[in-house]
Amino acid sequence: MIIKQDVRPRTETFIKIRTEFEGYHRYPIASQIDPRIAFLENEHRHMFKVEVKISVSHLDRELEFFLVKWALQDFIKGGNMNHKSCEMIATDILEQHLIPKYGQRFYEIVVSEDGESDGIVTYYPGE
Repeated sequence: MIIKQDVRPRTETFIKIRTEFEGYHRYPIASQIDPRIAFLENEHRHMFKVEVKISVSHLDRELEFFLVKWALQDFIKGGNMNHKSCEMIATDILEQHLIPKYGQRFYEIVVSEDGESDGIVTYYPGE
């Protein structure tokens, strides 16, 4: 006997905004990991590219792109990242900006160094 399951399509809706900023950071213990990356111990410049994906509950501008982007830009205004990795920057954006401003919902934050290598933090509410 074959039992058919009631499989209904499930959709989820998100917005995604992108921005970038100039920043400087360093990796203080790089040479301890591998001598070939010792140069990372010195402060160096990147264009950090940021993408934020946020779940929304309806289709008609629950969160307006421009307002979300401008608020994010205000939060991350250029500067010295000290020793922070892309993952650390993404976590700061999540914990200090997104959750306090937009509440408990799904977030994915991608921070890249010059668009080449990404650190990704994903947040699932209620888990």
